[in-house]
Amino acid sequence: MKKYPKDFLKLTESITNKRAKIVIDHILKYGFITTEDLEKTYGYNHPPRAARDVREAGIPLETFKTKSADGKSIAAYRFGDLSKIRNNRVDGRQIFSKEFKKLLYDTNNGIATFAMVSSKKDIYKLTTEFPMK
Repeated sequence: MKKYPKDFLKLTESITNKRAKIVIDHILKYGFITTEDLEKTYGYNHPPRAARDVREAGIPLETFKTKSADGKSIAAYRFGDLSKIRNNRVDGRQIFSKEFKKLLYDTNNGIATFAMVSSKKDIYKLTTEFPMK
């Protein structure tokens, strides 16, 4: 089995998202995980969502094609280039609280428009668009 850096293993242990943790642990044990594994072994109806959870936690995944037990072409996932780990993403997606969204809505006189602005790939900041009067 492939050896991984201690820092990477420490990062994988810090992941708390259940779907992401299952994908990570399976890849650590077997080297990759297929959509068939995710469906049949772990009961996930939409396997790409589990892979997305890992990516959103900042761990790069590589998708490749393989064959299922019945010979069909399916996707499989393995760790990608570990130099591209995004350490600030351990918690995955960030959800805005209802209080924050209400405050934004109230502050903008009942109009809350969100825009994602990026100066670098995969780094976004929240901006608000104020209505023109």
